Amino acid sequence: MLSLFNPSVMLSIARAPIVTMREAAWKPGAVAPAYLDGSLPADAGCDPLYLAALAMPPGVKKASVNYSCKGSIFDRICPFPWTIEERKGIMEQRTPEEIKLTLNYMRAAELKHSRLAMLAVVGWPLAEMLQSSLPFGALAFTDGRAPVLTNGLGAYTPFMLLVFGVAGFFELQSVDDVYQTYLSPPTKKYVPGDFGFDPLGLEDKVPFDQRSNEIYNGRLAMLAITGFAVQEALWGRPVIDQPISGFFFGR
Repeated sequence: MLSLFNPSVMLSIARAPIVTMREAAWKPGAVAPAYLDGSLPADAGCDPLYLAALAMPPGVKKASVNYSCKGSIFDRICPFPWTIEERKGIMEQRTPEEIKLTLNYMRAAELKHSRLAMLAVVGWPLAEMLQSSLPFGALAFTDGRAPVLTNGLGAYTPFMLLVFGVAGFFELQSVDDVYQTYLSPPTKKYVPGDFGFDPLGLEDKVPFDQRSNEIYNGRLAMLAITGFAVQEALWGRPVIDQPISGFFFGR
């Protein structure tokens, strides 16, 4: 009982930090995780599964936390944290510097997928609409459908090797920033996904937040390209010729 009136205990309680919870923009009434504080462009506070804990970039130490299912058979067979409770505990243990490295790593990955999806969501229907003009019957192997894993991508192996080579070149441009493998101290602050590519200087001319716009459009493109793949896998017809989606392509 006397410990309840210990001044040192009372002082430590009084100095406990106050954490301000932020309402998430992706779902009404949802609360954003503490590490998504709105400082990143297009941060809607959306990580209900705490997937950020799966990222282990250089500089982030592996953590072990206690949770209700610890020691179960899934801990032995699953190579990653498999419960939301464990992933949440891992993020709560990470230092501010580790959280920064984690978010930069995840944002760089999101931007790469977003940019690829935005290119694909234009190229996919365009190739199907112009297939009669393409040389060598390019889409004959897939019945007029854009080649993906579900409908005969293997027929385009030589072309895919070229694509992987180009992708590898761009990947090498950011490998030092992502994996912190600098041979000398960096001369500028690292911004995820920033290759310095803005030949028209649009970032200074357009009165909009271009970084957020890119991510919002990229997220929409990732959903769209996933829909294209699922539609063609289920119905076996080009997405431009299907009843609902064909409307958007003038069919």
